[in-house]
Amino acid sequence: MKYTLYLVSICILSLLGCQKIDEVEKPDKLLNKSEMKGLIYDMVLLDAAYGVNEKKFEDMSLDMLEFLSNKYRVDSTQIKLNIEYYNINFDDNLEIYEAVKDSLERLDKLYVDRAKEMDSLKKLKRIEQDSIAKLDTLSPKKILKMQSEN
Repeated sequence: MKYTLYLVSICILSLLGCQKIDEVEKPDKLLNKSEMKGLIYDMVLLDAAYGVNEKKFEDMSLDMLEFLSNKYRVDSTQIKLNIEYYNINFDDNLEIYEAVKDSLERLDKLYVDRAKEMDSLKKLKRIEQDSIAKLDTLSPKKILKMQSEN
């Protein structure tokens, strides 16, 4: 009896768990993988910009969907249909998101390298200012002595 109850439960759950995935029709203006990668990349960057400084983003009065529609020459419905189409085509979608991830990692590395460079320049400037301040505190005799040693 116990095993029969388990078997019936598994069958019911299996039937309820099955779903029919409707085939999504190809959009009228299908973006190729490269364009779709660019679209997703731009969406991620715009979303990040909005998240970082919402006020400045709103001050610019930039509508994300309008910007993307103009850039890729498709309307918002076509953007939605393209996203749905590629979401159903898992292999293509995975390839697109991997490419976007790689691009974002390269951009992040670029910013990290740039930040390190800026920090190094600030450090050099600070050392230079410290040495100038140190010279200002030396007496004229010490300065002459240092110059004669060089």
